[in-house]
Amino acid sequence: MRMRLNKKFVKRSLELIGAVAVVYLMLEVLESHTMDKNDVTRNVQVRLPQANGEIEEIAVPANELQDLQQQLLLAKREQAQVQAQVMQRPDNFANKVQPQAAAQILELGMERQQTISYKTFNQVEEPQVTERKVVEQPKQSPVTRAKPTERKVPKPEVKAEKPKRKVAVANNAGLRPLSGKSSPDLGVNTNFDELNIPEPQLKSSGYVLPMLYFDMGPNNLFRLFRQGAVTAYEMGRTAVVPVFHSKHINKFTRHPRMGDAASNPFVLPIFDQNYTVDLVWPPTDTIDPGTLKKVMGVSSMKDFRKDCKGHLNLLVKCGQLDPKRLDGIQHFQRAADLKVDKEISIATYEELVPNDLSPGVVGPDEYKCMGIIYGKKCLPSQDRWLATFSRIAKSFMRPLPCRKFAANFIENVMGGQPYMAVHWRYESDWLDMCKPSRPKGARERNKEICRLTMGLTYDDEIRNNFIQAIKDKMADYSLKQLFLASPPNNIDLIRLMNESFPGNFYYSDDIIQYAKKTEGEGFLTNNYKGSFIEQEVCFKSTLFLGSSLSSWTQTVLTDRLARGIKRHDSVLHVVGKGAPGFPALIFQFPEGKFNFGGMIPGKKV
Repeated sequence: MRMRLNKKFVKRSLELIGAVAVVYLMLEVLESHTMDKNDVTRNVQVRLPQANGEIEEIAVPANELQDLQQQLLLAKREQAQVQAQVMQRPDNFANKVQPQAAAQILELGMERQQTISYKTFNQVEEPQVTERKVVEQPKQSPVTRAKPTERKVPKPEVKAEKPKRKVAVANNAGLRPLSGKSSPDLGVNTNFDELNIPEPQLKSSGYVLPMLYFDMGPNNLFRLFRQGAVTAYEMGRTAVVPVFHSKHINKFTRHPRMGDAASNPFVLPIFDQNYTVDLVWPPTDTIDPGTLKKVMGVSSMKDFRKDCKGHLNLLVKCGQLDPKRLDGIQHFQRAADLKVDKEISIATYEELVPNDLSPGVVGPDEYKCMGIIYGKKCLPSQDRWLATFSRIAKSFMRPLPCRKFAANFIENVMGGQPYMAVHWRYESDWLDMCKPSRPKGARERNKEICRLTMGLTYDDEIRNNFIQAIKDKMADYSLKQLFLASPPNNIDLIRLMNESFPGNFYYSDDIIQYAKKTEGEGFLTNNYKGSFIEQEVCFKSTLFLGSSLSSWTQTVLTDRLARGIKRHDSVLHVVGKGAPGFPALIFQFPEGKFNFGGMIPGKKV
């Protein structure tokens, strides 16, 4: 009778232990699939009983709970085998089972300790992301996709409708690299509170129109508009979203010229050749005006022209203007069809907007329709500019369709996991910077870049070292996913990364194919929208590696720094492992007293 009771007790105890463990674990797995996508990187503190009767606490990443579940299933099978053996053992074996073991297991819980939080800093309203789906990526890429080396366990489908939530950008305070190294100082003060920048007090019914150098690419046009928005905010005026253009080279539709597809064609001379570009008039194609209007006045270019009757009452020329660049201003005036009534020149920005934000040379009630040209040494204080921009940064967003698409791409194609984004600007075109015809300073700044760029095509040692450096950086932040923003003619680099990160590498072609599948052929009609989407993906990355000397990188850094996100590094510094000769990654915005001297340590170039 005693033998039967002991066997029964052992059997019930083992069943109870397994049931409790399974219940707790399934709750965690279910939560990991329904939690906010930015919470999946947190750790779960799990207390597990050991063979010696002691309890050991281990930290398990939430996104690895499925693997732990599989291990538990294997343990249950072993448990069943042990149970069968127990039922056949003599009475003295059953007596060795401690009754308190079952009670001890019942008291065990999975204490959730969130070690990485993406929700505590600058939450921004984003469109609701569609429910995660497994998306097959079409094989229409110039690079054949490498197959993953590890089989991924399919995740159970959660049919419960996801509630509308806030998607937050990455929080700098939550994540620390294993090496303990902090992100490099970019030379600008991001402790905005200690700068004591005054709040704008002026109120005006006037406008600020930033004049665009129209022979520049879309990213530089966007940079100038951002500077104009800060000026308008400080002066209490309405910011005008100027007419833009989509660049003549369009990597997203593969058209060498925009003329055939342009809905608002405009002939733009660039160097010694004429290009037909597409004029972009709607402000909703450039920013989210509805969000920006929450903190300041915003006007479309067409409404501005109507209210001002096609005239600029005043054009302010700030800083030193390069005569060669004035051609771009004239092209912009021609595209916008504006006439200028009066011009003034000022040496520095403080003449227009003093540091205490009092009225400058243009009062709040003077010159209702004002335009401004930003020249060299116009904006001398980068600290003040970035601190001021940080106040409107949460509302200064890319177009809503671009943000929504980028969020869905990250969720559905990249799996919603933390990732590293790399902007690699250096391609075959960059080798032009090393030609003998270039100024000595330019050749010196770009010499090592050109050597590295050529080596990625021809030198196996450089290629292997490049990939290993990227892997080491990702491992330092425990990241597995990689997104590359780079010109599509970097075929050798794209193929190299695709082979080196099988199943975890994404680039512009993935964006193109996903857009065709989900939005249709007409969604990515120009590189203007495509560039915004890539920048949004880089902006939302856990870790961003940028390209020195690139204004595209500077745009992403500006967005991140203004929101306090300081997980960044120079891709040249990472792959070059700190070797001398590479230009440093520093904060170059906005137009101001920027000097290339000191970009290469120990050299004045």
